[in-house]
Amino acid sequence: MFWFFIRVRALQRLGFGKPFQYIILVLFVGCLIAGLIYVAVVFHAVNERSHPPHVHAHSSQ
Repeated sequence: MFWFFIRVRALQRLGFGKPFQYIILVLFVGCLIAGLIYVAVVFHAVNERSHPPHVHAHSSQ
């Protein structure tokens, strides 16, 4: 992550202005949030599948 910010600063030295840096920052934060949501959904699915089902497979007749 440190190198990402170094590269953003290097883009400023190359002539790219603040709007371009803000676009990159918004994309980075958006990808981070999307990744966190994806991880939460996957962990929830794994948690649900690790529990036994509530309906028993055998009948009591």
